[in-house]
Amino acid sequence: MNCARAFLVAAAVVLLAALSGAGASRVAVDPIPMLPGFKWVSYKQCDPRWGSLVMKVPGATGRTATICQSGCAMTSASMMLATLGVQLGGELVNPGNLNAFLVANHGYLCIDNLCFNLNMTVLNTLTTQVRYIGEQQKNSFASMSRDIKNRAVFHLLHVRNKSHFVLATGVAGGSSFFVNDPAFNQTTYEWSGVADVIRYMYNPYRHYSQCNKSWGADYMGLANHTTICQVGCLMDSIASALTAPARGRPILLPSFGYPTPATLNKWLRANGGYWEQTSDLQESVVPKIDPRKIRWPGDGMHVKNDIPLSTIKEWLTRETPRIVIANVMAGQHFVLVVGWSDADGGDTLYINDSGFDRLTYSYSKDVVGWRIFDMK
Repeated sequence: MNCARAFLVAAAVVLLAALSGAGASRVAVDPIPMLPGFKWVSYKQCDPRWGSLVMKVPGATGRTATICQSGCAMTSASMMLATLGVQLGGELVNPGNLNAFLVANHGYLCIDNLCFNLNMTVLNTLTTQVRYIGEQQKNSFASMSRDIKNRAVFHLLHVRNKSHFVLATGVAGGSSFFVNDPAFNQTTYEWSGVADVIRYMYNPYRHYSQCNKSWGADYMGLANHTTICQVGCLMDSIASALTAPARGRPILLPSFGYPTPATLNKWLRANGGYWEQTSDLQESVVPKIDPRKIRWPGDGMHVKNDIPLSTIKEWLTRETPRIVIANVMAGQHFVLVVGWSDADGGDTLYINDSGFDRLTYSYSKDVVGWRIFDMK
């Protein structure tokens, strides 16, 4: 069975750059806790409900294909999204409605006159829960196993002599992976049979806008009358981090409940969380929310970009990931880091940005400092 190639480097870089601008559209979907034992959704690409649907670039004259013929990568992606509860038009994502979305949103590319190649970066515009890292040569079995076990990175495995994609769902015995195979009744593949891998970072954190009408006009410091909309980026980033520490359940705020910018701001105001009644946040106060689960570590404050990118990536993929908040825009803004892209050599950071409609910032060009928390 032939399977469409999933990624064109040059086109993906161009699209990634376009999505990075302030005008990029994004559909925020509330994430669900990605806890051990969750149920993977399974689809077959030749299911009669969608197998005959055509994958294509609208208006192009190149060759097209049906989902049954060449939809293994797209079907694997739909299983990933459905497992996270992502919906399209009020219905859980499936190969049929995902194909319609891709046809309408530049989700296919023409390569060598084949106009059904899947552009994986487009999924970044569908949900905040996944962020496309890239298609690359496979890492070591140990490295891939760690990321899969930690629920940090989704892996679409390129198998069967580069003719097919499957979704990795776990680590099996020996040196093999459990998979959901969209075409064959095969439940495991050996690491040695994997040619390359499409990788997506899992982003479990709710995305908040600091100017949301529900809290944007709320004052932060008790004396200086600045609002969350004006200067609440760091506080909003922490609120977002509290929604899914260690990719699990939220850390609730004593007396105020579920963490949102509104409730966290109220808690900080009530617990000395701002310096001398200003809007300047005291990071060391945040652990008082729940000292068992939150720590402001000795390396929490960085006033320059002095953390290697390799370290940031390692922190994000730990079993208990560190909370990484980047200081950008010449020190005037904070964003929660949720992943990275390898499309440009790994310099691009994916973020939850509370102030601007952006998906990415450059590690080397934009970051001027960090705030690090440990949460579990």
